[in-house]
Amino acid sequence: MTTFDFMEQSIWIVDKEGHRVALSPQEALDLLQWLSDKRATLLSASHPGAKPGQEREQRLEIRLRQEHLDHLDELKAAIPQARESVLTFKVLDVPIDLVTERALQLLKAFQVEYQIHPLLEEHDAFAQG
Repeated sequence: MTTFDFMEQSIWIVDKEGHRVALSPQEALDLLQWLSDKRATLLSASHPGAKPGQEREQRLEIRLRQEHLDHLDELKAAIPQARESVLTFKVLDVPIDLVTERALQLLKAFQVEYQIHPLLEEHDAFAQG
C-alpha cells in the first residue's frame, strides 16, 4: 500500500517496496492538478467494467452491523440494484492516547489501514505511519 505524509514542508510518497519520493508543496499541487485532469481516465482504469459517465456517479455504501442484519431483506427490496458484498473483518477501537509507538510501527509494517476519529483539523490529519 502506498502512503502519503507531510514532513518538514515536504510531501512524501512511499510505495509498498519502500521507495520514497519527496515533493515540494508546489510540486504536490501540480500533481493534484494533473490527477484531477486525468480523473476520468484513472477511474475507468481502476473500474474496467464501468460504463462511460459512470465514473462521476455518487455511490452509497451501507455497512450493516450484526444487530441490523434483520433489516437486510427489507433494504434489498427497497434498493433492488444494490449488490451485496460480504466482508469479514475485525474492528479494533482504542483511545488514541493509548496507542503505542510499537503499535504504529506494526500498522505501518503490516500495511493496515486505520482512521482517527473524529478527523483532526490539522494539516496532517490524513497522514499514516
